[in-house]
Amino acid sequence: MANEVNNNNKKKVIKKRKISYQKVFSFVSAGFIIGCCIFYGTRFLTLYLENRKEEIKLEDTLSQVIKEENNNLKKVNNEYYFQNDASNNYVMYSNILWRIVKINNDNTVKLISNDVLTYLSYGDSDYESSYMNIWLNKSDDDYTGILESSLNTPYNYLTNDNICKDVISDTKHITCDEINDTDLIGTLSVFDYINAGGKDSYLNIDKYFYLSTLKDDGNIWYVNDSGNVSNADGSDIYGIRPTVTLKSSIKSISGNGTIDSPYIIDENYLFGSYVKLGDDIWRVYSIDGDSIKLSLNDYLKENNEELLYKYSSKGYYHNDTIYGSLAYYLNNTYLNSLSYKNNISSNTWFNGIYGSNNNYDYKDTLSTKVDTKVTVLSVGDIILNGELSDYYLSTGVSKSSSLVYTVKKNGTLYGKSSTSASKVVPTISIDKNMLTKGNGTIDNPYEME
Repeated sequence: MANEVNNNNKKKVIKKRKISYQKVFSFVSAGFIIGCCIFYGTRFLTLYLENRKEEIKLEDTLSQVIKEENNNLKKVNNEYYFQNDASNNYVMYSNILWRIVKINNDNTVKLISNDVLTYLSYGDSDYESSYMNIWLNKSDDDYTGILESSLNTPYNYLTNDNICKDVISDTKHITCDEINDTDLIGTLSVFDYINAGGKDSYLNIDKYFYLSTLKDDGNIWYVNDSGNVSNADGSDIYGIRPTVTLKSSIKSISGNGTIDSPYIIDENYLFGSYVKLGDDIWRVYSIDGDSIKLSLNDYLKENNEELLYKYSSKGYYHNDTIYGSLAYYLNNTYLNSLSYKNNISSNTWFNGIYGSNNNYDYKDTLSTKVDTKVTVLSVGDIILNGELSDYYLSTGVSKSSSLVYTVKKNGTLYGKSSTSASKVVPTISIDKNMLTKGNGTIDNPYEME
């Protein structure tokens, strides 16, 4: 009897407990719900704080400062335009002077160069394939993105530029419904030009320059030297005024937006900076490794008088061994007169043609080169001093012609006989490592020890 009782007790001890699946499911569900609340609650709080920080940061960005200091901006489609005779919309970036066109609806800031930066034919294609767009933006092809390659870390400062693609039949009916936002650098549209005040605005600089807008007949709109908008087939050589868009987070380091004190957003950048050699002031317009190319910031002078000199006895060829040519003068008489001549190095320079023979393709122009120490600017180069005019470039109209391009005051190029006298703006090359003093501004240019 006792054994039976013990056996029954053992059976009771080893009896398994049944699992309540309903309780387990309820427990897991409760844990899941609590976990979701913690996870998403934390994310919500984090995003809220980040957005709050961004709002606080935007208070002192360039776009917010501009809005606070200008209550007369024209509002169009939630964008804010500077208009007419605006005098406090200057920005210095990459040592290029720009003008603020508008504040976009996402607080990015659209700029246009204060002056033309080069002179090109538009070409006979759409905007994306135009010569000016190829010159502005980099691709895998040679000699593309000449401006983009020269800007100061553009992807740190810039976002893609919105360009109106609407085809405009006349300037009384302008729209901006279709946008191209695939390129970092653009050009001004008819829509933006008109909304800023057109010929009565700061955008009228008494020079010809191309716009990005096409006409319904395939022509291209441009601004002439009176500030009027007109159109042509794109074969004419006019000025190029690039546009860029600053990121919404960009702040001004200094300045109040006036021409004497522009908003400065970067510092100590080599391209576009001023260099003092002897008593001469130069501008850096091209950088290739340690080698930098400089253009004189004024006309070449002798005895304080502007020098007038013929290019050659025939055509555009740069041959510094032919006595009487500009090439010979620059590499002998002029070079030997410089106290810093031993610091000037030989380099490769452009010396091609630009015209109907190569379909106005500047890339073909830049494929012809010459080795020398002193020469002049070429079609396709960045030109930083728009105040200078009537000086020779190193580019011919054709191989069989004696015409060589000169820069005109109205923002166009003019083919002039190579035997005629014109002003001279020389270019040289030096090693950038020799520049050990200064900060590159006009008031404190870089110098050699």
